Amino acid sequence: MASQFISKDNSHIFQLISQGDNLRIVLEAITAWLESQIQDAIVSIMLYDKSNGVLNLVCGHEHFSPEYLEMLKEFPVQAQSGACGTAAFHKDLVISENLITDPKWKALRDILLTEKLTSCWSMPVISTDGDLYGTFATYYRTVRKPSNIEINLLERAAHLVSLAIDIDREREQKLLINEKYSSFFKYQPDAVFEVNLEGYIVSANVAFEKITGFLGNEIKGQYYFNFVPETSLETVKTAFEHSLKGESQHYELQAYHASGELLWLEITNLPIKHNKRIVGILVIAKDITAKNRYQERIRLLERAIQNSTHGVVIAHADADMPIVYVNAAFLAMTGYTESEIVGRNWRFLKGPDTDANTLKKIKNALITKTQLQVKIKNYRKDGSWFWNQLTLAPILDDLGHCTHFLGIQQDVTKEWVNEEYIEYQKTHDYLTGLFNRRAFDEYLEKTLKNIQPLKDLYLLYIDLDDFSPLNETLGHIVGDKLLQAVATRMKNFIRDKDMLSRISGDEFAIILLDFKTPDHVAEFAERLLKNLSTPFQIDGHKIHITASIGIAKNCSQIYQGIHLIQHAILSMQEAKKQGRNTWSWYQEKYNDLPKIDYINLRLDLSEALEKSQLNVFYQPLVQPKTGEVASLEALIRWIHPEKGFIPPDVFIPLAERTGHIVSIGRWVLQQACHDIFKLNKNRERPLSVSVNISPLEFHRTNFLNDLEEILNVSQFPPQLLKLEVTEGMLITDVQKSIEILHAIRALGIKVSLDDFGTGYSSLSYLRRLPVDQIKLDKSFFENFPIDQQDTAIVKLIIEIAHQLNLEVVAEGIEIYEQVKFLTEYECDMIQGYFYSKPVPINQLKL
Repeated sequence: MASQFISKDNSHIFQLISQGDNLRIVLEAITAWLESQIQDAIVSIMLYDKSNGVLNLVCGHEHFSPEYLEMLKEFPVQAQSGACGTAAFHKDLVISENLITDPKWKALRDILLTEKLTSCWSMPVISTDGDLYGTFATYYRTVRKPSNIEINLLERAAHLVSLAIDIDREREQKLLINEKYSSFFKYQPDAVFEVNLEGYIVSANVAFEKITGFLGNEIKGQYYFNFVPETSLETVKTAFEHSLKGESQHYELQAYHASGELLWLEITNLPIKHNKRIVGILVIAKDITAKNRYQERIRLLERAIQNSTHGVVIAHADADMPIVYVNAAFLAMTGYTESEIVGRNWRFLKGPDTDANTLKKIKNALITKTQLQVKIKNYRKDGSWFWNQLTLAPILDDLGHCTHFLGIQQDVTKEWVNEEYIEYQKTHDYLTGLFNRRAFDEYLEKTLKNIQPLKDLYLLYIDLDDFSPLNETLGHIVGDKLLQAVATRMKNFIRDKDMLSRISGDEFAIILLDFKTPDHVAEFAERLLKNLSTPFQIDGHKIHITASIGIAKNCSQIYQGIHLIQHAILSMQEAKKQGRNTWSWYQEKYNDLPKIDYINLRLDLSEALEKSQLNVFYQPLVQPKTGEVASLEALIRWIHPEKGFIPPDVFIPLAERTGHIVSIGRWVLQQACHDIFKLNKNRERPLSVSVNISPLEFHRTNFLNDLEEILNVSQFPPQLLKLEVTEGMLITDVQKSIEILHAIRALGIKVSLDDFGTGYSSLSYLRRLPVDQIKLDKSFFENFPIDQQDTAIVKLIIEIAHQLNLEVVAEGIEIYEQVKFLTEYECDMIQGYFYSKPVPINQLKL
């Protein structure tokens, strides 16, 4: 009966437990129920804190004083620790009929008297697995001993508490699992969506919307396979079937973005199981589109590098710089296999004659981690050499640290040999292999310019005696072979530091330096004549040949090589008159040249104009990037029938003082238009011509009328004519000069500003001048390599000129380094001895 009563009376507790109400509410309902079943019972529940091994009161606070509640905090679980502590320790019912006499309560007697508590029955709350949950206690203010029914009630109450705690913990565990799943689903950065067994999407997370562009309400209920293209359909179907069998799947496929574009996704299928039965599939999709594009780009680069015709090598940037990659072209270029190269330093390509300076440049680039391009002589595995154009560049990581070096190698042997051959042809005689006239003139001018004071330079001009009759008698083939033999014999005779050149035909010249006295030079000439007089054996012919030698020495008033050559020629002619097979000094010996006789020279100049003794020479203006001649400059030359070459810097100032310059200028302009008009008839791309204008011409009243008349008569296109003016001509009356320049350009004629940078603040008013071109004065490049300041000035002038749409021409360029420098700085045209000295029009090489 009691059992039935209990069961019937506590049904509301089971309802609370089944509804999942708060655990405290359930426990309070149990204590209330038990107090209603046992008369005068004061019921409390204490739960066990496993981490600290103590009990804490959770129900029954209202029955006790604050002091007693404080005592119950973290109540120890021990063998003699009150009723609850002892019951929890032994996991068994503890009945204390008299708390005052019970030794388990000895330490608590004072507070018991205050609290007026007399008896306590404590029942441990044990889980189905035997774990301690806590205790269930009933207090009494009179001495009480439980009956069997009351013990049964205590046990029942303990079971209810255990059941409530079990169900609460199970609910908490389920809630935790649900929250974890929900957090994973919600906060996972990859797209996550659930698919039912038929393949329809049940739900999707926020990341799915971000990755695919589809909203959740758009894809819910959609067929999963509809989001993949035909090419991926078989893959997704196969993976789905395996997932339905309980197998997780991992694969990649393409899927549609809401925009219609295709994404690359890395997919993981996870079967969802409930009660050992598969109820759906969880799909996790990671967007790897960028990764695939990057990998495809890497594969493309790898294929491009591997198939490149240039050799590519990558080396690690550590101390010994071992090679980590080479492409097929590098292997073919060097003859090595990959296994023979990887791990080695690329020094193995150098040979005994690899240029040390180039190696230093490479080493410096590696140390400073800078880009470099050089040509270097390398060696293949079989020992053969090749010219390698090496481009070296550092490879930096995301932090800017150099991790590797990239070397791009190109076999330029053929091009290099061709360049060397072309350069050789420019400076050497085709027949004898000696230096030609151009190289000789350049060397002579350079040496005269740089020779130290009190140092002597001697020039020997050698002409073979009676070579023409011999050449006609034996034939030109034998004659050519004789010239070759003479050249070889003289080359073997001179010192390494002497300069030997074939000037033309049977004429040769030697430049001698570092001879102590003129007597030593005479002795040298004597021995050379003796050497040449030894017979030559040519094609079965025993040939005797002699030579006449003219000797000239530099002096204080010789500024140009042409003067020294003229002196040597005159002395050679004197040697001829003396009977040949001899040498002769220039007749002035070592005295200074006579001063210019301007009085007679003035008369000669007038006569030269009347008798047409003046000539127009032309010097090419070359585009450095293409090597093509784009224009010519017309230059006046005077070859006096008796005095020979009269330098322009001698007679031009005289002509300006006498007024002859106007007639000379008009004649040069007429002749230039006539010559270039005729020249252009046979050219696909017509050449333009530049003519220097003197200040007297420029400011003359009829100057513009003369221009129009010359153009009309010559029929020369005005756009191909360029007039060169100087800053000095314009600065005296800038406004008037600008008006004249505008009038010139109105005729279609272009204007060039000559000697730019030699005076005045040109940059400040350059933008005002109606000019088409500026010519950088040669003084910028005389001392090459030029210093950083001059470099900056040249670069600035070129940049500003280009911004103003002006062409830039560099004058007086003589060496390759100057050409290279100007090409780098985008100079439009170059003029100078490097390409050609001024020559008659029939000697132009276009």
